[in-house]
Amino acid sequence: MFTCKQVSKTLNNQQFNALPIWKRFVIKLHVKLCVFCGKYNKQVIDNHDLCHQYIRNEDALNEASSCKCFLDESKKATIREKISESLNT
Repeated sequence: MFTCKQVSKTLNNQQFNALPIWKRFVIKLHVKLCVFCGKYNKQVIDNHDLCHQYIRNEDALNEASSCKCFLDESKKATIREKISESLNT
């Protein structure tokens, strides 16, 4: 079992998903059981996972064809009015 300092250092210096599976397992086990560093390191692991998923799906997210949400002109006008009101106040 790793110490809190070793777990934090490993998570801060390396990509969590690039670690060997046994090391990820031990780190996740430590994070789940440790009262002292569990919350912080769980957030670090979640951030690593989020970044890994974003990188994996980045091309699909950036394609114009994948975005099917558009504002109609009335909503655009409302937003423009709100912005100009906030700038004038």
